[in-house]
Amino acid sequence: MKAVRATSTGAVEVVDVPEPTAGPGDAVMRTRAAGICGSDLLDWYVRGKAGSVLGHEVSGEVASGGEGAPVRAGERIAPHHHAPCLACDACRAGRYVHCAEWRASRLDPGGFAELVRVPAGNLARDTARVPDGVSHEAAAFVEPLATVVKALRRSGLGRGDSFLCVGLGPAGQLAIRLARSRGAGRVAGADPVASRRAAAQDSGADAVLDPSPGDRLGRAARDLTGGRGFDVVLVGPGKREVVRDAFDAVADGGTLLLFTMAPRGEEWPAPLHDLYFREVSVVPSYSCGPDDTAEALEEIASGRVRVGDLVSHRFPIARAAEAFARARNPEGAMKVMIVFE
Repeated sequence: MKAVRATSTGAVEVVDVPEPTAGPGDAVMRTRAAGICGSDLLDWYVRGKAGSVLGHEVSGEVASGGEGAPVRAGERIAPHHHAPCLACDACRAGRYVHCAEWRASRLDPGGFAELVRVPAGNLARDTARVPDGVSHEAAAFVEPLATVVKALRRSGLGRGDSFLCVGLGPAGQLAIRLARSRGAGRVAGADPVASRRAAAQDSGADAVLDPSPGDRLGRAARDLTGGRGFDVVLVGPGKREVVRDAFDAVADGGTLLLFTMAPRGEEWPAPLHDLYFREVSVVPSYSCGPDDTAEALEEIASGRVRVGDLVSHRFPIARAAEAFARARNPEGAMKVMIVFE
């Protein structure tokens, strides 16, 4: 079967790999849709996965199941690529991403493949059953939306709170839409790409900012909020200069929400004086857990968070390199999907 493999240069290649088989409790999923995540576009991150099959924003239908598998052939599913044990101290505290089993689990060989083995643990503990009326493409948004569900929960965003999203790619659009769904007050977005600022307005942003060189995001944010700043500022890019600018946009007593990974060695020289006296909380949010997956599916199935219009391009797996090249060019692109017959 065909699969998309990372190379040591940070690029991807389409290769032929053996078809997976289901062991006890496992299922083999026939992939129908797989989204390209922003992490799949980070050269340093992809280089670290050289030789591996990428892809984790996936949905499909069960092709076969091993003995005792809790699914049947033809059932539509959206599996998470990691699954916790639900029994360790980290899991009991709801810190699923710090569960040793969560970190060790994965889809086999990866989501960008025609067939994917969903291990028994993933299948039993963090796989969404896709209801009628939700397309495979929409189901592929369950995982990315679940990461946003977790992030906004960790941020403490409440009804009426103001919210600024810095970085308006697919995750940023989902964050704008979810913040609206959760009853946020003033919602704004910031991105240097004009098409993404326009998309944020379609997603429900009250205002959009262009944080171009020479402009101060903090000043612009305070102009929008009567000098106060935003209660929660989500930062998409894992770049220290963006994080530093976003800090200035946070209201006193507010939260700076770090949503994306940064390479090892990347440091942010936090302004400790302001951090202390302004009482700004710095909250990172990494991936998601089963409760977030369930909430994300409900938001999509209910229609409270629209996702279908975020798909800008579709490519068959044979054209995966072209798909990745398109996703790397943000102007005019949003969610790029690998789709399967």
